Amino acid sequence: MSLTDYSSLEKEIKDAPEPVVLKKGTEVKARIIAVRCGAVDKGESDYDGISYFSVTYDTPNEPLAKEFNDFFWDLADRDKIAAVGEKALNNAIRHFRNFADAFGIDYSRPFSIEDDLPGKEGWLIVGIKSTDEYGAQNTVQKYLSPNAGASSAKPAAGKGPEAPF
Repeated sequence: MSLTDYSSLEKEIKDAPEPVVLKKGTEVKARIIAVRCGAVDKGESDYDGISYFSVTYDTPNEPLAKEFNDFFWDLADRDKIAAVGEKALNNAIRHFRNFADAFGIDYSRPFSIEDDLPGKEGWLIVGIKSTDEYGAQNTVQKYLSPNAGASSAKPAAGKGPEAPF
């Protein structure tokens, strides 16, 4: 067994910065770093057996920002979602459309949620939620469509002239 020597990194490890929550309303470039798929357990709610996926984002231009998530009903289960109610179905479709527009997802053809989404980048506005278990976390307040006026989505101050779209 070999020994690991981090003694030259001691100060850097001790002084490692803590991750931060971005200010509510901040426009950021987000990158999908993971997608987790599942289904609601039977007997838990009106959404029994409906498939979902959760997308985890990081912010490449904000290296200290905490990762954050968003939740989507899998529209392949649209009949089950519709059984919950027309409003639930309309909300699920609209939510996915806004996400897909912001991240350039071509849903006119088949794709793999778990394999094709990681690595995609898009622009969004962050919100904040706070829970006893996790504390303050960023959320997606709004997805920014490249067709909705790219001039409103700017890189963070001091991050250079990179065009968002």
